[in-house]
Amino acid sequence: MKKIINRTNGKILGSIIKMNRHHQNMSQKALSDGICVSSYLSRIENAEIIPSEQVISELFEALAIHYNDSEDFLRQGQQLLTHFLEELMFNEFSNSKQIFEEIEKQSEAYRHSPLIIDYYIVCLAFYCTNKDRHVFEATRSLLESVESLMSADQRFKYYLYYGIDHAKVYRDYNGAYELLVKAHQFDTNGHLFYWLGYVHLELGSYIKAFEMFTRALELYVSEANLLSIIGTYEMLGLTHFRANNYEDGISYLKKGLKLSQKLQSSQYEIAFKSNIKWGMFKLGDFDFASSNITVAEIGVLNEFTIPVIMTSFFANLEMENSMSVSELLPFFKKEDSPHYEPFVDLLEHPEPILWSEKIIENELILKMMFDRYEKLNYELAKHLKSMLIRLYKNKRRYKEALELTNMP
Repeated sequence: MKKIINRTNGKILGSIIKMNRHHQNMSQKALSDGICVSSYLSRIENAEIIPSEQVISELFEALAIHYNDSEDFLRQGQQLLTHFLEELMFNEFSNSKQIFEEIEKQSEAYRHSPLIIDYYIVCLAFYCTNKDRHVFEATRSLLESVESLMSADQRFKYYLYYGIDHAKVYRDYNGAYELLVKAHQFDTNGHLFYWLGYVHLELGSYIKAFEMFTRALELYVSEANLLSIIGTYEMLGLTHFRANNYEDGISYLKKGLKLSQKLQSSQYEIAFKSNIKWGMFKLGDFDFASSNITVAEIGVLNEFTIPVIMTSFFANLEMENSMSVSELLPFFKKEDSPHYEPFVDLLEHPEPILWSEKIIENELILKMMFDRYEKLNYELAKHLKSMLIRLYKNKRRYKEALELTNMP
């Protein structure tokens, strides 16, 4: 235990005691009882003082800490934690889940060692944007309690993953921006600028989003992070789409498509092809947008991608091709995605579709579709809004058309 009893490692001692105490839901009063006064324990936890070996031993015993600072464990443990974060950064969750499972087998050993903060940062990264909110929030709370004891690198990672989670789960983009800016005070990497770009995009600051994504791309190239390069090409394309600049957006998407094909990343390839078709549809190339639909390349509807079958429906509507109903209906399967349900209902009962007017005449159907997709996919919601405006103008309801046009 000698290594921990010096001024340099006071922060390590403080973090081990404080985080294990919180982990066991123990108050300072309960832990310090019979050992020292609460105020003295507080100073130990905040690395303001180094107590005697006897006090450390008694605190560790009260917390059932089996302190481990063996060189082999620290070296191997740090390698595994670093390996996880690198795998997460470069390959996302393809292999990092297995690495995390290996780390969790030694969770107690990590909590009882100088690697405790690094261990919990890995946990924060793993559960970031995960549905298991209790675990993420408990981990974040533990780390927040020792934020002042962290190194610059640890603070960077803490605020980075906290900011990402804030953006994706809570959609609090202003709050996420503040957290990411805090992260930037301590370090930088491609992911930081990528998520700053994402936040600016959702806040409607397209020029700033483009700047951030461009900076992220530069860093990803220097990091040789190929998957993230592909993802950034996608976001650069979609940023142009948001600004109604489909031609430039398509050029970025084509770059991403080419790289995804070289890496044989079928998921990205399908997404790029889907978005390129959507861009061509918005440019008025309805034949291209509705051509060559295969089951293997339908894709899924998410915040970044509109499946080609939806694009094909809208393109056929613009071409007044009522025969497309029978051709498209087999591709829309409710069991594949609940998001297809409104389209299935519409194609099974196409009476509201006025092909000659290129509109869906039923206002309730259009509003229902707009409400459903508004928070799911910006481009799809934007197009449905334009269709609703077209319907109002067709019915000479110009006031409502103007109000909807001016709606943010």
